[in-house]
Amino acid sequence: MKVLLVNAASPTYQAYYNKARCTLANGLLYIAATLERAGHEVQIYDGFVDERKPEDFVEWKPALIGFSVIAGPYLEGSILQSKQFKALLPDVKIAWGNLQPTVLPAQCVIEPYVDFVVMGAGEYTMLDLVTHLETGTPALSEIKGLGYKVDGKPVINERRPFIKNLDELPDPAWHLVKMERYSEIGLSTSRGCAYKCAYCYHSAFDRGYASELSAERVVEQLERVQKLYNAKFVRFNEDNFAFNRKRLRQVCKILIERKNKVKWACESRADLSEADIILMKKAGCVAMGLGPETGSQRMLDFIQKGISLEQMEKTFWLLTKHKIRIVIYLIYGFPTETVEDMKSTRSMLDRLDNPAYLLSRFIPIPGSVLYDYCVNNNLIKAPQSLEEWPEFIVSHGHKVNLSQVPQEMIDEYVAHFNHTYAKVRFMFTVRHNPAYFLLAFTNPAKLYREMKELLKYHLHMNKLQKIRREQYASVFNGKSVSPEPASLKPRCST
Repeated sequence: MKVLLVNAASPTYQAYYNKARCTLANGLLYIAATLERAGHEVQIYDGFVDERKPEDFVEWKPALIGFSVIAGPYLEGSILQSKQFKALLPDVKIAWGNLQPTVLPAQCVIEPYVDFVVMGAGEYTMLDLVTHLETGTPALSEIKGLGYKVDGKPVINERRPFIKNLDELPDPAWHLVKMERYSEIGLSTSRGCAYKCAYCYHSAFDRGYASELSAERVVEQLERVQKLYNAKFVRFNEDNFAFNRKRLRQVCKILIERKNKVKWACESRADLSEADIILMKKAGCVAMGLGPETGSQRMLDFIQKGISLEQMEKTFWLLTKHKIRIVIYLIYGFPTETVEDMKSTRSMLDRLDNPAYLLSRFIPIPGSVLYDYCVNNNLIKAPQSLEEWPEFIVSHGHKVNLSQVPQEMIDEYVAHFNHTYAKVRFMFTVRHNPAYFLLAFTNPAKLYREMKELLKYHLHMNKLQKIRREQYASVFNGKSVSPEPASLKPRCST
């Protein structure tokens, strides 16, 4: 059977991401590989980097189209393109998967342009669905993790068990995308999260489970993309690559033993030991993202981060000591956040000597503890239909202030981030890793490329803010809005 798998971006995001940073859609690539292994024909349509339109797939005639849908830049585009595909291919079946249909399956599948929803991991549920569409078996009622309609009413099956052994899955179907269109090669080697951050959807999506590829399989995938795509740098695209310390050390030791010179980056919880940091550095780790989200211990406790500022700052300085570049992830606008909390975050940045950081506005994500908190405390009105969600995301991402911080202070906070994005990165490197600039003599081409990329992203990010201010000004009757900074990817940092 012919299956098309889609990441659908809204027009604004598509215009931006086609010229900026975008990472591989590994979730779709794993599903594609699973379907291909079973003999099906698959194409990937990633609207964040792919300039094709829905009409370009009409001649190919897919029988099933699967959309990856989360609450954000995918949702508006998924609604729009699902309608377009239904108009172009009246007999096509459309399945939605990922966060939105997992958390709100009935609300999604009730729409006329959605035939099925896939809850949780999609590999085996999609495979069963394709088999059903081809042969009539298994019956829809027997497919775990699936939602569908009977006489116009939603039927939601029981959830499929969490995939605990990721080694049983084939490698992602990288051959289905044009690697050169992505800013970097990213590998996804684990799923789920054992932590319970209140702003995150993992408790609803993965239900507290976590699984991962073995250390040997991680290195096999890394070496494969090195061979196939001449990868010299790889990012591990998961919330906490260092969660399992035993696996982390095994991966590092294998890379060291094989004298693999690949450079890599990852995300980690801010609780690493110096011994592990030294080992990671020796194994090729050059960059890391840490997500304290706030510099207020009161807010850390409120969002159930399970970590202290002291732990985070200690880890930060150990990474800096060993010349691993760090990006701090921060979120502003949490419910109950006060002026003092925001000042505490600024003080933390000062104590860290003004490092590189990424700033995001808090948006209540369905399935998270804070979403329920906002609903229960009448801070938000939950959308009653799927069509209401894009406006909900836009308004909370650009207008609604759920914190106790005055809007003027938030505007200044965001403006400062936008205007100093490149400067703080450059100056922190000057102060704490001046040896980096020896590249001017040893590898001037590399230094030029990296400085050019930094400036390019700075300009693109600020351009996006201007586009979004203009686009959403009319939506909010000309009122001033404070657009959230562009995220590099949908992220739940730990």
